[in-house]
Amino acid sequence: MKNIAFAKIGKSIKFKTAYSPIGGDNEAPSVFKALVNHNPDKTFYLVGRSDYEKLNEYERCQMFPYNNIVNCYKDCGSVVDKPEYLIEWFKEHDITIDFGIMMIGQISTVTIPNKVEQIKDRSLIASVIDMTKNYSTPTINWLNQSDVPWIELINDPRYNKAQSRDFISEPIASLSQFDYKYNHSRIKSFEDQDKIDVEHNVTYSGIETVFCIDREYPDITSIEKDTSLTIVLNEGKPSRYNMLKEWILDYSDDVEIYGKWDCEEAEADKRFKGSIKLDQVQEKITRSKYTFIIPIRKGWVTSKYIEMIHAGCIPFFHPTYDEQYHLDVPDILRVRSPKQLYDAIDILESEPEVRIEVLKELQKVLKEEYYNGGFINELIMKKIDYDYIAPDLCLYNKKEYNTLF
Repeated sequence: MKNIAFAKIGKSIKFKTAYSPIGGDNEAPSVFKALVNHNPDKTFYLVGRSDYEKLNEYERCQMFPYNNIVNCYKDCGSVVDKPEYLIEWFKEHDITIDFGIMMIGQISTVTIPNKVEQIKDRSLIASVIDMTKNYSTPTINWLNQSDVPWIELINDPRYNKAQSRDFISEPIASLSQFDYKYNHSRIKSFEDQDKIDVEHNVTYSGIETVFCIDREYPDITSIEKDTSLTIVLNEGKPSRYNMLKEWILDYSDDVEIYGKWDCEEAEADKRFKGSIKLDQVQEKITRSKYTFIIPIRKGWVTSKYIEMIHAGCIPFFHPTYDEQYHLDVPDILRVRSPKQLYDAIDILESEPEVRIEVLKELQKVLKEEYYNGGFINELIMKKIDYDYIAPDLCLYNKKEYNTLF
C-alpha cells in the first residue's frame, strides 16, 4: 500500500494560517503531519483543499522533510463548477490510490450539483452552494465514483457524513471521541434516489490526543502557577450558560472564562474575557491551577482534558463528560455536584502533597507517543493494514533546504 489520500472534507486544511480556537484548525494538519513523517515509504495525496501552496521551501522542509506529498490542487485555482476535478486529475496522472483517510468537517445535505432530486418535489434538482462545491464536491464525487476504501476520522462528533444525502461511499471504519452509532439516511444511487438508512458504528480511539503532536513533553509537577481557576469554554448550541452558572458563576468571582459567548449575560459579566487564539489559551491555562470541563454534548470526550493536563492545570469533569469512562484519571476529578467540586479544590489547596500526587497521576496520562505522533500514526495505519509496522526512519533521507547566499 503506497498511495494514500487525505482530506478534511468541508473545510480547508491550514498548514500556514494561524489556528482558530473554535474551528479545530490544528487537528487536521497535526494528523496529516504524523502520518506523512512516520511513513516516508508512502506518498500522501492531498485530495481536499488546503493552504499547502502557501508554504515556502524552508517551511515544507521543516514540516515534511521526506518530500512525500502531492497536492492534487496545486494548479487548479478555484474548483467551483468542477465536480469531476479529482477524477480527471487521477486519470490524467495515471495514479491509483490504495486508501483514503478523511477527516470530516461541515458537509451540506447535497454536495453534487445537477444530480440530486429535491425532497419535496422530486421533479426538481437541488442546488449546491459554492462553498460546498469548493471544499466538498470534488472529494465526495471522487469517493462516490471510485472504489477506494477509506476511514472516517470524526474529531468533532457533531460532524459526520450523516448530513449528506448524496455521500454514497461508506467508510470501512469511523473513529471518534466516544462510542456511539449514527444513522446515515442517503439516496441509494444517483440512478435510484429512493432513500436508504445506513447505520455506522463509531468507536472511541483517542484522536483528541493529536493536540500533543510536536509539542514538548512537559513535567507538569513543576509548572509554577499564579491563577486559581480558569475556564476555557465556548457558549455552544444549545447554550451552556446555565450549566456554567450552576457550577461556576454562582460560586466563584475569582474565575476567568475564555471563549466565544453571544448571550447578554456574558457580555455584562467581567469574568468573561472573550475568545483568544489557541497559543494564548495555552499560556493562560499554564498559569492556572484548576479548570472545569463541560462537554459539548452529553457523554463526549474532547481535547480539552489533555490540553489542560499538558499545561499542568488540574481538570475537574462535569458528570456528563466522559460518561463511558475512557479516560484513566483520579476519581477526585469526577465531581458530582458544585459542592463536591469546591470541596475538592479546598482539599488540594490545603494539602499540597495531595495536589502533587494528583499531578503525578495526570502525568501518566501524557504518553511520549502522543507527542511524537507515533500513537495517532499507529492508530490509523493499523486500520488500513492490521499487520502494519512503522518503517525505520533512519533508512530514509530527509530533504535539505537549499539556502541561497
